[in-house]
Amino acid sequence: MGKTKVSSAYPLLGVLLLVVVVGGAGWLFLRPGSAAKGPVNIVLVSIDTCRADHLSCYGYQRKTTPNIDAVAKEGILFENVITPIPNTLHTLPAHSSMLTGTIPPYHGVHDNHDYRLPESNVTLAEILREHGYTTAGFVSTFVLDSQFGLDQGFDTYDDDVGEGVGTARVLNERRAKAVSGVASAWLDEHADERFFLFLHYFDPHFPYEPPEPFASDFSDNLYAGEIAYVDHHLGKVIEKLKRLGLYDSAMIIVTSDHGEGLGEHSETWHGYFIYHSTTKVPLIVKLPGSRKAARVQQTVALIDLFPTVLSNVGIQVPSEVQGQDLSSYFADSNRSGSERYFYSESLVPTKYKCSPLFGLETHQWKYIQASRPEFYDLTRDPGETYNVVNMHPERADSFRERLKAVLTEQTRTIEDDRELPLDQKSIQRLEALGYVGGAVQEVFEFESDKEDPKDFIWVFEKITVATRFLHQGNYSVLRNVCMDILAERWDTARAHEYLGIAAMEEGELEEASAHYHELLRLEPASAEAHFALGNVAAREARYDEARSYFSEAVRLAEGMDEGSDSLKGTLDRIGRIHPVLFKARLHLADTLYMQRLVDEAIDAYRQALEVETLVVMSEQFRNIKGTAYLRLGDLWYRKGRYDEAIEAYQSGLELKPGFPPGQRALERALATRDAATAP
Repeated sequence: MGKTKVSSAYPLLGVLLLVVVVGGAGWLFLRPGSAAKGPVNIVLVSIDTCRADHLSCYGYQRKTTPNIDAVAKEGILFENVITPIPNTLHTLPAHSSMLTGTIPPYHGVHDNHDYRLPESNVTLAEILREHGYTTAGFVSTFVLDSQFGLDQGFDTYDDDVGEGVGTARVLNERRAKAVSGVASAWLDEHADERFFLFLHYFDPHFPYEPPEPFASDFSDNLYAGEIAYVDHHLGKVIEKLKRLGLYDSAMIIVTSDHGEGLGEHSETWHGYFIYHSTTKVPLIVKLPGSRKAARVQQTVALIDLFPTVLSNVGIQVPSEVQGQDLSSYFADSNRSGSERYFYSESLVPTKYKCSPLFGLETHQWKYIQASRPEFYDLTRDPGETYNVVNMHPERADSFRERLKAVLTEQTRTIEDDRELPLDQKSIQRLEALGYVGGAVQEVFEFESDKEDPKDFIWVFEKITVATRFLHQGNYSVLRNVCMDILAERWDTARAHEYLGIAAMEEGELEEASAHYHELLRLEPASAEAHFALGNVAAREARYDEARSYFSEAVRLAEGMDEGSDSLKGTLDRIGRIHPVLFKARLHLADTLYMQRLVDEAIDAYRQALEVETLVVMSEQFRNIKGTAYLRLGDLWYRKGRYDEAIEAYQSGLELKPGFPPGQRALERALATRDAATAP
């Protein structure tokens, strides 16, 4: 069956996951290894950024989740569930773990920026489709856009979150009501089929803006209001299942990809640390035909969902899956089982030259590898507030060595593409949602003299705030935030970059130049800094200096060594640099164009347009590319190469249809050529 794509024009954070397995009348629950006895439908619903302790069935003091509570009253609630990658920047990696049953070192996705799920991974949707399921996914944020690879195995993958203007929320998300609406309509059309339906809700992600009446009802805690709003519309899907006669035979699993910091450990949101405030998620399983409630205290993992679903519909679990089937808890919720070790990570601190964070925990103990390692007794200190690494050095060392073994044994070399070149609009949409730009460093060494992430958290928090103000165009507040950072940490490169952007936007070229020079001092290999300084020089008509900066930006973006003439493979490695490379080449060409250096400008435009083909196109880039073709046409015209000029003008007008100056230039070139070739 072919894939139906409903995709936004732009690319796609953490999740509450609801899996509903439903079937026809008379279908019996399948124990592992049994053969299928009837049609089994599977619905997977994912709600972003949901802490377990904010669900009323987990003890939250307000009634936030009556519909999920109803599922819990008929099912098994797991009290301790660990996600392997809990952070702001990790909606894609967390979902990749959820849908492959593997941890990030294996599936290869560690961030949202510049990553896609490699096709060498096998997803739950792919396996179910191979076994005759119609598969459909409905996601609510562009972070899970199909270009990031999570659509593998889906016949229909609806990632149309809209192309509105205004706040980051309008640009990048559709609300729970819309997701439930399209899901319910799909259920009407496919109720008689055997299907796998994946739903994703993004609402609890910051900013917390629940619609009424939830905004008023939870005015003292809008985050809880967002969860209540999602639960309300999740209830609409459950009602639809009941009306279609599918609910009673349902297996419902409710979980989340990560939580929210809410100020614990000085982390306001999520995107940095790997403490339980963001790694501990809910998990509720309602069995088909079951009305018995139970609670499981043993620790389990998010990656356990994959094998649990497959084994309970009679499908063999692939050998590479690292999660474990939880079916044994369905019969005995009090069983202890063998001790398990659970992995977690955050590479986000490496964006700021801090050490990475790697975690390994059991039901009682948790080890965090950092420049200053941490060790917690979770039974006595569930809030991870007292580091006992010096009290239990031998035990901590054993966890450290086991963690090393996990990384050694489970880190996979991936041949297929997992880096994704993004256009500037896509990068802006990610950063508008709080995904701070820049590439994480896949550094898995433990010995490090880098700064400990715990010492940098306050800077990260301010940079996250500054990123939002940058994309709101609120430069006055942005300046205050960045200057607060620089007052104590003058060497914070991102603060200088943001201040340089603000100054450029406001026409303060001298100030912009000062901050970009400081950025260049801190990061001599920054193509962005060279490009920005070239822009400053060009605006001040210092064209020779501009050419020098743009040329260096091109060299750095290409990843070439000094004196090298060949393009290196860095283009395949650093996706985010693609737009910088294109813009640097283009601005270099524009500078040569302004200096009337015709032959050099022609070569520069041709190279810029060639590089641009590597970039995911946006409307902004189409316009820029069209202008470049029109200028190239002007240059060919000046040389009397009318055929080349006409071809370039036509290419430009394909991208800028009806553009009057371009249309006039084309007509002029046609007339001149005809006159020159007339007998």
